[in-house]
Amino acid sequence: MGAGKTTVGRRLADRLGLPFHDLDAHVEERAQKSVREIFEQVGESGFRHLERESLEALCALPALVAATGGGTLTVQRNKDLIKRSGVSVWLHPKFAVIVERIGGLGKEDRPLFQDEVQAWKLYRERLPTYRGSDLRIDVEAFERADEVAARIALMIREHTACDI
Repeated sequence: MGAGKTTVGRRLADRLGLPFHDLDAHVEERAQKSVREIFEQVGESGFRHLERESLEALCALPALVAATGGGTLTVQRNKDLIKRSGVSVWLHPKFAVIVERIGGLGKEDRPLFQDEVQAWKLYRERLPTYRGSDLRIDVEAFERADEVAARIALMIREHTACDI
């Protein structure tokens, strides 16, 4: 959350000439409900089920850039699917930057990010999962999302060339 996945993802997709998809938007479209409403009605496990279905649908499409939710990779089945389907990129900001970017804690559209203690715990719990991404970029080293997207495009080219 607050790492810039959607903003950078759109710019990366433009740079690579690929379509962009936001996984949370796909979940909301399939459920005809907001992420917050899904969490309220079926909890996190129900949301993760819908998220996995949407991820499977996206991974069946030809080449694309997708922004996943902050917890997508915490599910092993999702990690495996992404690993088979493409390259995972971790946009890594510091915790304080995330809080600043999302405009503080306790917002209704962030059901797992309600207070600082809960948010910090979630952040720390997810770090090992994020560290397993194919690529990592410290987004604070760049001033603009376009610069982050340009660097990721280069990193992806280097990464896929090494895999050939």
